[in-house]
Amino acid sequence: MRLEECLCFALGKATRAMARAYRERLEPLGITQPQFFLLIALFDGDGVTVSELGARVAMDKSTLTGILDRLERDGLVERVENPSDGRSFVVRLTARARELEARLRAVYEETNAAFLSRLTPEERRVVQQVVAKLEEDAHG
Repeated sequence: MRLEECLCFALGKATRAMARAYRERLEPLGITQPQFFLLIALFDGDGVTVSELGARVAMDKSTLTGILDRLERDGLVERVENPSDGRSFVVRLTARARELEARLRAVYEETNAAFLSRLTPEERRVVQQVVAKLEEDAHG
């Protein structure tokens, strides 16, 4: 089999192109791509436990903790004691993060739209189905 025929290689190449597009738009804001997607997830509802956030962004706890450490250091999130379970923490956005929300959502919408605009509605549907199927098979 030729490298170009390898699905993993092709998906990785497309992923790197998308990551590069996000990185170029996020760099001036001082936000990395992993931080960006965590913030987007929190904009859709913060005050969640680390475990809930990890499930939302499909990230393991150790990776998530490192990213949260940096976001907390930069004043974008805070971890506070969970009011319903003192043994865990909830993650909340800070006022500084809320000030960036409109700009970060614009990056999200515009960059995602730029990639989706290359596909017909039917191609979008097929890509979503194929990615869901690959993800399901990878875990089962």
